[in-house]
Amino acid sequence: MTSIKTEAPSPVATALDRPSRPKRAGAALALLRPVQWVKNLAVGLPLVDPRLWALSSGDELALAVAAFAAASAMVYAVNDIADRERDRHHPVKRHRPVASGAVSVPRAWILAAVCAAASLAAVAAAPILAAPVAAYAAINFAYSRKLREIPVLELFSVASGFPLRAVAGYLALGAAPSGLVVLSVLFASLLLVLGKRRRELVVAGTSHRSALSGYTPTLIDQYVSITAGLATATFLLFALHGPGSPGDAGPLPLLGVPLLVAGLFRYLQLLTVRGGDGDPTRILLRDPVLVAVAVSCVALIAAYTAIDPALWTEGR
Repeated sequence: MTSIKTEAPSPVATALDRPSRPKRAGAALALLRPVQWVKNLAVGLPLVDPRLWALSSGDELALAVAAFAAASAMVYAVNDIADRERDRHHPVKRHRPVASGAVSVPRAWILAAVCAAASLAAVAAAPILAAPVAAYAAINFAYSRKLREIPVLELFSVASGFPLRAVAGYLALGAAPSGLVVLSVLFASLLLVLGKRRRELVVAGTSHRSALSGYTPTLIDQYVSITAGLATATFLLFALHGPGSPGDAGPLPLLGVPLLVAGLFRYLQLLTVRGGDGDPTRILLRDPVLVAVAVSCVALIAAYTAIDPALWTEGR
């Protein structure tokens, strides 16, 4: 009887089966979602008020951006750990580092701890940021634990991140937050979350996210219509009066209203007609029309301030 010898795997073959060090590093970086860090530029939203430009040396806002960038990276890591089983049932999210096994759960916890320490260091350098950063972390942890399962509440939990960043920007500049700006940001971010939920309903159904069982595409469309109207209304009030201005602010700020409406229409068109891809950040960064709208808004603010910054507070 002839025996068949099983050869032990060679060290070379075993080494090739393991992920290389660069691949492991790439997976770890992907876990922290560097593409999403652009969201932290929302800290600079208070600068739509030219009166605040003289208050900023850049250092305060840089610390605020760093604090939220590290805190958001920590939240992404923790959420991916908590969502790894759900993500494996999603056609796109199953490729995320923890869900796919590219990053182990212990390693993901280490990365989350490092990001938490970095955020605390930024807050220690600017203690005034403690409240908005702590609120952001607390809401996201509550979201991961329970709020994610409660329809409507989960929408506002996710949408709260942008207005908290805007509040942090005001505090970093030593200015009182503008209610109109914060509300505009809240409604705009809520609109983005609704768009993402609608796409998830179509692509993955309710199995991926339990809260989705509390929505229908028709209901989300109604929410989108209401939210888009509120976002436009609050921005219109801001354009008419400016933060704290007693009278009409002149024609230039009003040009921002049709730009905002055009941006809203384009986003809704991408979402409902072309389907989008479920990631609002990717849509906003890659669509040439939305990029053009954003650039036009920046140019409008610059032109308005160049003509006469006093118009913002003195009216015409």
